[in-house]
Amino acid sequence: MSITRKLHLIVFGLLIALGLLLFEFFQIASQSTADANNYLKEKTIGNLSRFLIASKEKDFVVSWNNEQKKIPLNEITMMRFRQYTGEKELIVNFPNLEKVLREELSAQVKRDPVNAKLQYDPTANRIKEFSLPQNGQRLKIEQTATKIASSLAQAQLTAPLIIEETLPEITQNSLAKLGLTALLASGESDFKGSSNGRTRNIEIGAAKFNGLLVKPGEEFSFNNNLGEVDAANDYRAELVIKSGKLIPEFGGGLCQVSTTLFRAAVLSGLPIIERRPHSFPVRYYNPQGFDATIYPGVTDLRFKNDTAKHLLIQSHIEDTKLIFEIFGSSDGRQVELADPKILEQNSNGSMKIVLTRKITAAGGTVKEENFWSNYKSPASFPLERNPLE
Repeated sequence: MSITRKLHLIVFGLLIALGLLLFEFFQIASQSTADANNYLKEKTIGNLSRFLIASKEKDFVVSWNNEQKKIPLNEITMMRFRQYTGEKELIVNFPNLEKVLREELSAQVKRDPVNAKLQYDPTANRIKEFSLPQNGQRLKIEQTATKIASSLAQAQLTAPLIIEETLPEITQNSLAKLGLTALLASGESDFKGSSNGRTRNIEIGAAKFNGLLVKPGEEFSFNNNLGEVDAANDYRAELVIKSGKLIPEFGGGLCQVSTTLFRAAVLSGLPIIERRPHSFPVRYYNPQGFDATIYPGVTDLRFKNDTAKHLLIQSHIEDTKLIFEIFGSSDGRQVELADPKILEQNSNGSMKIVLTRKITAAGGTVKEENFWSNYKSPASFPLERNPLE
């Protein structure tokens, strides 16, 4: 055989080998929009194939937020023959994997962003509608597919989804003019066991304060914002503590509202100008020592907005829990509230309690104050028959 013929055969053989290598590369590259180079770098065909074959009856688990989903491996893998040896091997089927992510997970993960809402009624000095913005999220399919392939190449059957946050068009910056950029604190109480009438009074009373705006330097008065408490405003006759007795009157139960708002104000670090505890311990206001009674014209709950921005009061009910939230602008103050401390407790139900609050200003100044409660025995307050019955 001539030297020229031998050279032709060698060149021909090299071209065939190169063609086979290019064929395998493009076969892998064409199966996915994921980066083929990364995939070739990660997969280590032999080890990956052996792991997939050994695990083919198992599931791959993806996770996001506090949720998980199982993906059967047989849905995202495929068998093929190696180009040189003809041996069978199991590899990641990228088109199927991306299809599963797109059709089964994308909708579950997706959350549309929520714009901040603010509607102000200047005549009533009240916010009609308010909510802080919420970021949305979406699944990044190609990046997640690459992450799953990478985990499999490392003999792992779990991986987090790759999720991208999506931002709302109207953000907290839109609310900065009034300073409503943060939840300062929330207060909560439970009225479980209340009668229908008492529950109705709580619902009506709490709604009176929802969306209320308190200006910088303004003193808030519960009674001034409560309005008339009578049948014309749909209040029901329920028990109130009055003149040493339990007497049915319109609006019985409104102290649930004042107590809950008091808790939010205390936890916000606002100066409490006027607060009075109930005459005796009431089970709706546990823990005792953290309550505030009101009676229009007699006893009020008052606090001051000593921040540089407006405050927004919001209320809502969840099952039997009443919740008040105070929004505003944080000035760096830190509030520490100790559990109410029982100083004296007697067998007749009377007790003395102190609630201690410590406020540390942004500059480091510390202020500590006590809220005292001196409760009499419940037996000292006889029940008077409802004159409306």
